[in-house]
Amino acid sequence: MEVARAHAARHRTTLGQAVSTLVRQGAERPMVTVERNGFRVLRLDRRSPTVTAAQVDKLLDELP
Repeated sequence: MEVARAHAARHRTTLGQAVSTLVRQGAERPMVTVERNGFRVLRLDRRSPTVTAAQVDKLLDELP
């Protein structure tokens, strides 16, 4: 929500309009994939946070 609020303030628009704009921009961006070991995986920006094994384990523990 911080990003949406900052976007709304920067563009002098409502929070709802900012969220809509950001969602639309994200949906229009192509998803670049590469093949690794026979699987198609997303190619992420270098600034994307790294997902650790501990984070995956935590999410798996939360599954029903």
